[in-house]
Amino acid sequence: MKKWILIAILLVMIARLSSQTIKDDRILIPMISAELGYNHPGGDFAERFNGSGQVGAAFNLKFKSNIFLGVQGNYLFSQGIKDPEYRDYLENEDGWITNFYGEPGIVAEKLDGFTVSAHVGYIIPVLNPNPNSGIMVSGGMGFMQHKIWIEERGNNIPQLTDEYIKGYDRLCNGLMTKQFLGYMFFQEKAAWNFYAGFEFTQGYTQNRRSWDFIEKRKIDEKRLDLLYSIKIGWVISLHKRMATEIYYY
Repeated sequence: MKKWILIAILLVMIARLSSQTIKDDRILIPMISAELGYNHPGGDFAERFNGSGQVGAAFNLKFKSNIFLGVQGNYLFSQGIKDPEYRDYLENEDGWITNFYGEPGIVAEKLDGFTVSAHVGYIIPVLNPNPNSGIMVSGGMGFMQHKIWIEERGNNIPQLTDEYIKGYDRLCNGLMTKQFLGYMFFQEKAAWNFYAGFEFTQGYTQNRRSWDFIEKRKIDEKRLDLLYSIKIGWVISLHKRMATEIYYY
């Protein structure tokens, strides 16, 4: 009995473990991510909106070659807008937008928008011994939409009912392209990966409302909406670790 116990102890002591891990090899990695960002406006976008925030989510598939494909969606938001022209159209001599009762109404406005896109990119394995980490470059194409969200608190301003708001909100949408340059960091723990970098977005949009109350016409000029963004993302990798093999001698 003692002999078998001794043999078992010796076998355990000389066992060898081997497995493929994310830090040793380039591997196939499905991943989901959540991200935050700040956007500095440019082009036609800057004439209407100030700096804005964005929150979003993405799914990416990184191949062993370090090429990756993905889809992404982001919500764009900010408090206030640069030039609320509709107020000049609706305010009385005292600078108020009055409600049903002839009292000053409470009105606020903000950016309300989103982007959805697909992209392709490559991770250049530098600055880290992990071959899955490195400089991250990508380009993509998708859809952008934004409008002036007019919040009328109390629902008692006749000029800003749901149908009338469409004449002031300047809903715009259209094709978008984007480019990203940053750094992707992977480690062995699946839930502690991240990326950060800069993104440049171009939105080729157009007003989609049939009539604008301020311009007293349909606005059909084409727009170039630009966003210069700083982004950081938290990544959960869904790769399957290879089973551990034990060799006995």
